[in-house]
Amino acid sequence: MDRYFYFVRRPHSRQANTIWAVSEPSLAVPGPLRRVIMVVDGELAVGLSMNIENSRCDEVRMRIAVRLGVSALVSIVWLGGQHSVVQAQGNRASSRKDAAETVKLPTKDGVMLKASYYPSSMGKDAVPIVLLHDYKESRAIFNGLARALQSPPNGQASSYAVLTVDLRGHGESTVAQTRNGQTVELEAARFGKQDFRSMVLYDMEAVRKFLVKQNDASRLNLNKLCLIGSGMGANVATSWAAVDWSAPQLASRKQGQDVKGLVLVSPDWSFRGLPLLKPLRQPGVRQAVSMMIVYGKEDNKATKSAMTVNKNLEKFHPDPPPELGPEAKELIVIGRPTSLQGSRLLTDPSFRLLPDVEFFLDARLVQQDYEWIQRRQSN
Repeated sequence: MDRYFYFVRRPHSRQANTIWAVSEPSLAVPGPLRRVIMVVDGELAVGLSMNIENSRCDEVRMRIAVRLGVSALVSIVWLGGQHSVVQAQGNRASSRKDAAETVKLPTKDGVMLKASYYPSSMGKDAVPIVLLHDYKESRAIFNGLARALQSPPNGQASSYAVLTVDLRGHGESTVAQTRNGQTVELEAARFGKQDFRSMVLYDMEAVRKFLVKQNDASRLNLNKLCLIGSGMGANVATSWAAVDWSAPQLASRKQGQDVKGLVLVSPDWSFRGLPLLKPLRQPGVRQAVSMMIVYGKEDNKATKSAMTVNKNLEKFHPDPPPELGPEAKELIVIGRPTSLQGSRLLTDPSFRLLPDVEFFLDARLVQQDYEWIQRRQSN
């Protein structure tokens, strides 16, 4: 159940004087809207703030939608400026309509991948998003981000169909079955170049098969696929986008050319076995895919990689005429003033990246006319 918490702060004070909660989602309160980034039970969440003048004490009331079930203990840690951060702790309900589904994705070479699927409420209009983690991370790092994309707090933004996956050798995807039936443990620290290439050739193919089933069940529109990757995951995403756009076209059914958006967070120009030059030269990737590149600009290596990616793409994505607005921009580059990279940029609320990502997703995917297409012949 959605709970809307109102936080009241008096002038010159950072402490909340009053906290109360209501469960009426349509309660209208006048005042300008502003997004608030929160940490809920240690996970990223989002909400809305409304600044309201009160004739008695000029209070500032924060309206934040937090999905915590029945009850919660909420405290304001810092309030003000453009970096409002709220921490909340509470008992989640034992069952949630928007809870993630744990799925198993077998690969052709015998690896059993574990993934979490956050279904959308929008059926075949839903934009599917695959979140791909960095080296030696796991899908767990994206739990909060996935929920925020799946269940927007204001009820007006799109609900995305989100899949987070543990790539081979990471998280819960550490077991493979050989051809003779033996079980092999996979350790990312021992991976060679071919192991990382297998993430593209086999892991992402298993992801695609799962998404095809969801598409044909009218649960998402695979033709609007977006991949969001951090570090190693950014290289996997780019490399597989090239595979997707290189698939031969079939007369009987649609195959490939599904990736329409890439969000690359701290891409590594020459990551082990997954260099970016070749996939970025694939015509479909460099011309037909909208891209957002994010990096921490206080790290020289990360800056160089991001700028090299941008240099290889910018001539294919010139800035649109001003009258078309920022929604028409196909290539977006964001540098944050930090040396931190990868998933931290996505999940740390202080970097305020989520609103930019949501704007990109809405403008370049939700609002685009990519029709839903059945992939398999129905029986």
